[in-house]
Amino acid sequence: MHRNFLLRKDPQKRLEESKNQYLSAFIDLYRERDHCQRKAQDFVQHSLRPAILQYINRFLGTDIVDEMVISSHAAEYRSRSSFQYSILKELLEKDDFQAFVKYFEKYEIYVKDLICQHIKECFSAEMSFDMLKNKRLKEINQKIMEAIEKASQPLPKDTKSVTEFMKNLCKHLDKDISISMDAVEVVLFQISTTCDRFTTSLRESLSDLKQQMQDEFSKSIDIIESLYALPIKPQDELFMRVSGCAKQCPFCKMPCDAGGKEHRQHHANAHRPQALGRYRSVQTQELIETLCTTDVNSKKSFKNGDTDWELHPYKDYRTYYPEWNIQPDSTDEASDYWKYVLATYNDRLAVMHNAKPAVIPEAWKSITKAQALEGLKVAFGIKV
Repeated sequence: MHRNFLLRKDPQKRLEESKNQYLSAFIDLYRERDHCQRKAQDFVQHSLRPAILQYINRFLGTDIVDEMVISSHAAEYRSRSSFQYSILKELLEKDDFQAFVKYFEKYEIYVKDLICQHIKECFSAEMSFDMLKNKRLKEINQKIMEAIEKASQPLPKDTKSVTEFMKNLCKHLDKDISISMDAVEVVLFQISTTCDRFTTSLRESLSDLKQQMQDEFSKSIDIIESLYALPIKPQDELFMRVSGCAKQCPFCKMPCDAGGKEHRQHHANAHRPQALGRYRSVQTQELIETLCTTDVNSKKSFKNGDTDWELHPYKDYRTYYPEWNIQPDSTDEASDYWKYVLATYNDRLAVMHNAKPAVIPEAWKSITKAQALEGLKVAFGIKV
C-alpha cells in the first residue's frame, strides 16, 4: 500500500503524465498565444473523457440486464425454474456429452458462458451496445452542461474566476463523475483567459467530444470481451437472478435452489443419480445410480477427499457438509430426464471417471428423448 501510494504521488511520474500539456502551456506563453481553446480541449480529453467513460461503463452492465429481461430471451429469465428448464432442454437437444460434463463439473462457468452467448445473440440482432452507451452519454453530457452553467454563476468575467469555476464544476459533478484534481491543476497552470471565454471553449470542446465518442461507439466490438471488462458484469447479475447460489450438492452436483447469497443452508428441490457427480461404489467401483436423498436414509457409507478417503456414513453427511440440507427419502427416484441422461452416457462417464458403468435398470435404457423431455417438464412444472 505504501509503495502504491508513492507511485500515485510521485512528482516525477505526475509531471511525466502531464508533460505534453505543460509543454504546450509554455509554448503558448512564449509565443504570447491565446491558449483558452487548447486548455479547454486538454481538460475535456484528459479529465472529462475518462470520467465519462467510467460513468457509462458503471451503468452499462445493469442496462444490459434490463434489456435482456425484455428481449427474445425474456421467457428464460422470467424465473429460476424457467431458466433451469431451458438449460437442461438445450443440453438434451444438443446431445453433446462434453456440454453435459461441463454443466456437471463447472456449473457456474457453463451457465455464465451460456448467458454471455444469449447477450451476444440479442445485441447482434435485436439491439446494440452503442444504443445503450449513447443513452448514458447523452445523460452525462446534459449533467455536465448544467454543471458548467451552475458553476459559472455568479462569477466575475476575469482570469481569477476560472479557478473558482473549476472548483465549483468539480463540486457540482461530484455525485456523478470523479474529476482528477491533477488534471484541474494542469488547466489552471499559467491560465490567462477569462471565465466566460473559457466556459464557451469548454462547451465547444464537450460538443466535439460527444460526437467523437458517438463515432467510436458505432464501431464493431467483441461483445464477449466487453462483457468481462465491465465493472458490473451482466452475466454475473443475471446468474444471480436465475441461479442464485452456485453451490452444488456434494454427491450428485445438483445446484442449490435457494435464491441469492443470503441463506444459511443449501438445498435442492430434486436430486439426481450420484453417478453424474462422479460417485462410485467403494466395493465394486461401479458408478452409483441411486440418489443421495435415498442414501442419506440408509446405512451406506461414502468417502472422498473431504473425508481423507475414510468411509463415513451417508446419514452423518453433515459432519463434512453442515451447510447442506439433503432431505432423506427412501422412495425418492430420479426423473425420466436423469434416467435417460445416465443411460445414454453411462459408459462414457465410466471411462472419464476411471470407473465401471453404473448398473441401471433395463427400463431406463428404453426411455426416449421425448419421454426425458416430458420428465423435465414435470420436474419444473412446465405445462407447455
